[in-house]
Amino acid sequence: MNLGDALLLGVVQGVSEWLPISSKTQIMLISTALFKSPPQYAYSLGLFLEAASVIAALIYFRGLYLKALRGLLGDREGRRWLTYMVVTTIVTGAVGVPLYYIARKSLLAGQSAGWLMMALGAAVVLNAALLQRAKSAAGLKSFGQMSLREMALVGLAQALSVLPGVSRSGATTTTLLLLGYKPEEAFKASFVLVPIAGLGATALSYIAEGGAVATAESLAAMAFGVVVSIATIKALLDFAKSRHVVLVNAVVGLLAIAGGILRITLGF
Repeated sequence: MNLGDALLLGVVQGVSEWLPISSKTQIMLISTALFKSPPQYAYSLGLFLEAASVIAALIYFRGLYLKALRGLLGDREGRRWLTYMVVTTIVTGAVGVPLYYIARKSLLAGQSAGWLMMALGAAVVLNAALLQRAKSAAGLKSFGQMSLREMALVGLAQALSVLPGVSRSGATTTTLLLLGYKPEEAFKASFVLVPIAGLGATALSYIAEGGAVATAESLAAMAFGVVVSIATIKALLDFAKSRHVVLVNAVVGLLAIAGGILRITLGF
């Protein structure tokens, strides 16, 4: 892998992480097809490059993370964000860590993952149709209304994203949309979870591969991924803040379906 290859991987990671398509699947595809990497290593590389998304999220949402820390001092909104991060992390860890080792040991564990993303996407498209029929987006929920049960459901969706073919942002965003949250709230609540889940994915892949994924080229890809990620986050949040709630739901759902089809077609 040369610098040009690293740039390609960085761009793919920086864009696909925030869309309802699996970034690790795209990295696996490129690594196996272009660089002839073994599937297990390509899978671990896709998870290792999650660190680029972690850094980008920490930079972009630094104010929100500081607010969450102020929750320890009594800030009401910060306490809710902190609770959300803790609950989703506990559920993600409890379910996601065992799934990672199962998936890495036998990639057959992800055979149904494409169908899962397609099902989520179809549900969101149906949700868009129902919103259109209602002719109003009024009543969509804001983050402050999220219950512990809903937080746990988001954590479960995030845990499933450890499987090849399942997008973390896709699984969490579609879950939040289906729970009735405004698109901008769903995107933000999905994106802020990246550092915790991403650090876990990076650490697991590093340990599993004995540090072999931390090459100079992969670190360069990570750096490119940070820059591209920040630009992508801004563009998607601007799109989500638009008044076209039905359109946002439809686009997210269709992309999730496309990601599922890609997973089934390519076998990743």
